[in-house]
Amino acid sequence: MIISLSAALALALQSAPAAAPPASGAEPQSAPIASLDELPIEQATGPRCAIAFALVSRWQKSGDPRGADYADLEADGGREFFVQAMAVLMDATGMTREQVSALTFYEVGQLDNPDGEQRLAAMMPACLLLKQSAGL
Repeated sequence: MIISLSAALALALQSAPAAAPPASGAEPQSAPIASLDELPIEQATGPRCAIAFALVSRWQKSGDPRGADYADLEADGGREFFVQAMAVLMDATGMTREQVSALTFYEVGQLDNPDGEQRLAAMMPACLLLKQSAGL
């Protein structure tokens, strides 16, 4: 399972622009971020939703019934949202692709379990609105 997400993540990050120096006023992270909980909500929300979209998309592709309640996220802009959100995260924090990959795998582990699935279900309506407001 993680291998297929790894491949999708690698492809998505290849499409992302290389990390630029943090925007003026943004402080580069001195240590890798281990969890999105370490970021301010305005920086964590997009990546958190992007990771939720990637996980649901993986469920949908594998025929896992947990993905059945959602629109096809692969065809409905979920992948593009993921790419954009991770590029913004890299720009804002100065994280490398490898650090973003490690963070993504950690966050997937937090959601791909019964407690995490409840959290994912609770946040998906807001995440879908965020994706829609981004024009995707």
